[in-house]
Amino acid sequence: MFFCFTFGFDNFKRRQGNRVWTCPNCSAPDVHYVKNNECFTFCFIPLIPCGSTKHLYECGTCGRVNVYAPPF
Repeated sequence: MFFCFTFGFDNFKRRQGNRVWTCPNCSAPDVHYVKNNECFTFCFIPLIPCGSTKHLYECGTCGRVNVYAPPF
């Protein structure tokens, strides 16, 4: 019998809150506050967080990432 297991490191993103901002790059109302950290994964399941948590603002349309809060 042969089993194939995969493991490694991957970025794990979680949206925080329900507030939405307008993207300054593409003008789409799709910017969300995201917590991002690198995790050790086993079979594509994040198990152990490694390193510090990064707080980012990310646009879901164009993919632009910003570390500063968008203007209100």
